[in-house]
Amino acid sequence: MEKTVRIGKVEDQDNFRRDDIRNMSPDARVNMMLEMQSRFCRWDLNPEIKRIVKVKKVHYK
Repeated sequence: MEKTVRIGKVEDQDNFRRDDIRNMSPDARVNMMLEMQSRFCRWDLNPEIKRIVKVKKVHYK
């Protein structure tokens, strides 16, 4: 695993985060969101919550 450490002011943290997300691929952004969701909701610990997903492809011209 490779980690990047940035040294800057507290005020620069939002720009660092925005730059990191902007540089990610769309698939990586979706995977990051799904990972955050699973950590927050803990689907494995609460079987009463059913995960419902609808995948829709959008074709642009």
